[in-house]
Amino acid sequence: MICVESGEEYRVMKGIKMKMKKVTAIILVCLLAVSVLASCGEKTGTAAAANGSAQNSPAGDSANPAASSPANQPANSPSAAPSNPPAQDRSEPISSFDADRVIAVFTREDGSGTRDAFVSITGVGEDMYVEAVVISETNEILTKVEETEFAISYVSVGSLNPKVKALSINGVSPSNSTILDGSYALQRPFLVCANADSEKNALVQDFISFIMSAEGQEIVGTKWTKLAGNAPAYSSGGVTGTLKVGGSTSVEPLMQSLRQAYIALNPGVEIEISGGGSGAGISEATSGILDIGMSSRALKDSEKEGLTGYEIALDGVAVIVNPANPLNNLTIEQVKVIFTGEVTRWNQAG
Repeated sequence: MICVESGEEYRVMKGIKMKMKKVTAIILVCLLAVSVLASCGEKTGTAAAANGSAQNSPAGDSANPAASSPANQPANSPSAAPSNPPAQDRSEPISSFDADRVIAVFTREDGSGTRDAFVSITGVGEDMYVEAVVISETNEILTKVEETEFAISYVSVGSLNPKVKALSINGVSPSNSTILDGSYALQRPFLVCANADSEKNALVQDFISFIMSAEGQEIVGTKWTKLAGNAPAYSSGGVTGTLKVGGSTSVEPLMQSLRQAYIALNPGVEIEISGGGSGAGISEATSGILDIGMSSRALKDSEKEGLTGYEIALDGVAVIVNPANPLNNLTIEQVKVIFTGEVTRWNQAG
């Protein structure tokens, strides 16, 4: 009896214990789920609170001024942030140009008519800055100034492009009108020249007549300063053949335009144009290598023997700097001291 009852009691107790374990496991799973849900809710609430705090904090005001104003706060309240903050005042331009940097001086080569005119008018003469970089082509001068922030140089006014900045001289900017009336100080003539034998050539005579005609001077006036006075109309002489023209690279762009218009009226003509500088143009026209020489300066007395010059246009010599340079004007004296090397930094140029 005792053994049977004890075994039954054992089985009963064992069943109860197993049921209790299952219940305990279920309770633990539920508690774990509740804990997870509570944790997520706490994080969500914390993030929302942090977001609200950021919107009402000074940092939040900076990021979104309008969001910091309570919904019931009047728009014109002294403490209300403006919904449309005023634009930044840009009346004063910001320039990063370092005026303490050394001036990069570029100049034309000896024999250049542009250089001759420039050094003569400014008084630089033979005292060109020894550190100046010598360039033999107008287009290369333009490229160097465009690419060099602290550069200065000079070119024909007719050769200017928007990638460089032309300075006013003595307060006068270079233009056709200021060149023609003489108020722009840096100016010189453009001319063509031919020796006595070339002048007898009918094609040379006809081409020069076209340049000096109303049609030719109209082309001159597109970028350069045409001569004052009423030019006669051009009448083609029906000529044919080839002309060799060379010399000044400042006159060259004008000559290319004149060539194109002339050949359109005289299809039997070809004109070969080369550079080399005014000195070369004058020398080779004198010797007969060229039919016509181009010069961007007047003939010297020593060059007039056996050579006839024809002034075809007026031109200014523009002093140019990089567009990043805030400078807009120099006096003739300031130009001189820069190109002689007496002044070597922009903040010393006055």
